[in-house]
Amino acid sequence: MSLEGLSLALYDDPELVQAVSDRIGELITKFYEHLLQLENLIAVFPGDDMGFRSGTLVSPEALRKYCLPWHKKWAEMAHQRGLPYFLHSCGNVLAIMDDLINDVGIDGKHSFEDAIISAEEFQRLYGDRIAVLGGVDLNILSAGTPEKVRQQTRQLIETCGAKRRFAIGSGNSIPTYVPVENYLAMIDEALDCMGI
Repeated sequence: MSLEGLSLALYDDPELVQAVSDRIGELITKFYEHLLQLENLIAVFPGDDMGFRSGTLVSPEALRKYCLPWHKKWAEMAHQRGLPYFLHSCGNVLAIMDDLINDVGIDGKHSFEDAIISAEEFQRLYGDRIAVLGGVDLNILSAGTPEKVRQQTRQLIETCGAKRRFAIGSGNSIPTYVPVENYLAMIDEALDCMGI
């Protein structure tokens, strides 16, 4: 469903939304049943963008009804295998963070944009309960200088890394418009900070 189609269906036809949610959830569950049989698997790390800059894409109540129960099921499947369940979700999902941590049971969160919440601030709020994954803001990574990228990488390692439950990396995926020299600066600085 497009966002517009979903928004209309949430009002006009919630039974359709439930049916689509259930069908997709069942398909993903079958995939995870297969995936979790792989012997060298070390984590389950789905991507499910649930927000944009100012809030969740749909109401938190809709996410709690149609989306989060499936994530809870998949987290339980990962945990039964002794594996962490991380979540990539773009956007401002602060309205459902307690749900994601306390009910769903995520072990770590990825995707940070400084304009929404920095990795440091997120760690201050939630870092005693889950891991902070990534954090080098994509705007800095794509439009900053290599030195600016190094500076933010070093700052994150010194602040978030010192508190544990942290893995350095990009605040989001690495799109093709990120200059190679900036990506390599992030990697090189991280290795330097770790003494490698």
